[in-house]
Amino acid sequence: MDLMTPLIHEFTYQAMAHDLLPIKDGDKTTYRLKINEGTRDAEEKDMELAEKDKVWVENRHRHMKDTIDKLMGDFRRFLEKNPHFVNSDSNTTSLNAIKDMMAGLPQFQEMKETYSLHMNMAQACMDIFQNHKLNELSPIEQTMATGLDEDNRKPKNVLETVVRLLDDEVVTQSDRLRLIMMYLLYRDGVIPEDVKRLLAHASLPPKDAEIIANMELIGGRTRRGLKEPRRDNPPLFPQDPKAPVDEENYLSRFNPVLKHMLDNLCKGTLDQTVFPYVKPPLDPNAEALASHGSLRAAKPSWAGAGRRQVDNKQRIIVFMAGGATFSESRACYEVGAAANRDVFLVTSHMLTPQLFVRQVGDLSVDKRRLDLPMERPAPRAPAHLFERERPTPPPAMVPGRGPSPHAPPPGPGGLPNRPQPSRPGGPMPAPPTQAMAGMSLGGGSSTSINRPPAPPAAAANGGADYRHHSPSSSFSHSAPGAGGKPHKPEKEKKKRHFLGLKK
Repeated sequence: MDLMTPLIHEFTYQAMAHDLLPIKDGDKTTYRLKINEGTRDAEEKDMELAEKDKVWVENRHRHMKDTIDKLMGDFRRFLEKNPHFVNSDSNTTSLNAIKDMMAGLPQFQEMKETYSLHMNMAQACMDIFQNHKLNELSPIEQTMATGLDEDNRKPKNVLETVVRLLDDEVVTQSDRLRLIMMYLLYRDGVIPEDVKRLLAHASLPPKDAEIIANMELIGGRTRRGLKEPRRDNPPLFPQDPKAPVDEENYLSRFNPVLKHMLDNLCKGTLDQTVFPYVKPPLDPNAEALASHGSLRAAKPSWAGAGRRQVDNKQRIIVFMAGGATFSESRACYEVGAAANRDVFLVTSHMLTPQLFVRQVGDLSVDKRRLDLPMERPAPRAPAHLFERERPTPPPAMVPGRGPSPHAPPPGPGGLPNRPQPSRPGGPMPAPPTQAMAGMSLGGGSSTSINRPPAPPAAAANGGADYRHHSPSSSFSHSAPGAGGKPHKPEKEKKKRHFLGLKK
């Protein structure tokens, strides 16, 4: 595992800006800039660093020195095309002078804001580089990361240089912690007493000792016994001591392991015992043929005249578990451009040195306190969406009062209401038990229900009354017939069973 890359100071524009400046990297990557400084329209604005920003895309993988030269050169060319913006006494060789000149260009608002953003970011990075002694810190970091000094020789006096920088108050606490972690990885661990001495020199709090101890959980070795030998773990891609040293970029001698792996992959020299195939190719020379192309697959040039040529590049997909750094992103761009490949870097998130150190410290924290997305409960719909509406209760009846005028009318059917007292607090009326006791529902009783009087005869000349008489009645009405004789009552028919037998 490459543990040096997330800790070392990188001096390309994108990596250096994310390491030193307060850039917010969320849904959008933004940097807060004070525009129109020194005027009435001065305000702070969040400027987005996106793919549509051509200046950002062109310079983000350049070394900071080359980025500043490119920005100043582009601005000088703009002034040559627009000489009316230049005074005879103007100085176009410093960033501060160019920033002051940019404030006087209201006609080119978009271009002014873009160049002002990158001029301010570059100037802020260089101020931190000088004020925090990164020019002295970086050489020892490069020596420990590569295992060789500036002359490609075995380094000497590494501990003395580290202790001197730990005692310097100008070096920030975060840089001191990173320096100790790199030194312990370079030495493959030291005795526990030496770790305490280094922390004492750096004046770091005790919680930082836990961060150092957590490096053991991800493959780093920070502590070992006095007589315990160093592990024999040669690097996968050792540094070539005979390689020429670039004097201008001696602060960028270290390259991530990912870049060496991609270089060997494109050349076809990657060790298959260390990096085995998931599915071996059928033709061992397929990679070599893919890099040079095939004559059979080539189309005649006249067939594509006037059409846009599609680059048929080989694609390489790199997945980085646990996050990737901006220096590794730069390595993918550089290898892709040099080897004519499309290299895609896929990872969960981008790492800065501060984020990497914080995540190493979180390895010993209870995961319930970390609020990990995978540990959160599944989102549920609000409970009120599943509640049913309660029916409206009927209005309560108050004794002695009528129904409320706002109450709905009572529905049809049902039992009658219970009789209410005549006035509130008065006695309830007694039920008619005596009248109900003398009531007869059948025939043969002396007491019968009072019935309404029978209607008069249908005709005065002896017409018969054809009204229906119930057979269960105990009395009947007879009317004179045509001969003056009374009609006989009809005999009650005997009931029969369903088999036809008489009862």
